[in-house]
Amino acid sequence: MSSTANKNVGDVGDVGKVGRCVPALSSRLRPVPEDELGHWGGPALVRGKRVLDLGCGDGRFALGVAPYAKQVVGIDPDPELIRTAARRARQAGFRNARFAVGAAQSLDLPTGAFDVVILSWTL
Repeated sequence: MSSTANKNVGDVGDVGKVGRCVPALSSRLRPVPEDELGHWGGPALVRGKRVLDLGCGDGRFALGVAPYAKQVVGIDPDPELIRTAARRARQAGFRNARFAVGAAQSLDLPTGAFDVVILSWTL
């Protein structure tokens, strides 16, 4: 990941602001991560892999795959949700999960940086 990984990933600009308009409450309406992952093939999809979760919001799904993945990076345009996701990762003791502010439309990542890219309930 580029040197901006711990800051902002890309310029969210006007496009990235769209994610800030969707209430975080919607996270509570989604299935639990284990059930959702099961629909995509289960833990084998992410086991031992580098996973990018675009539009990760509060980290709900990223943290759900963290026990299986080698590394999980969550990107979202909403700084408040990224802070929440990072806090939740620390509280859960996940050392393989990190989060950054950014928008999928403006990521600057090298080819092959991730094995799996997830867009779960993303606008």
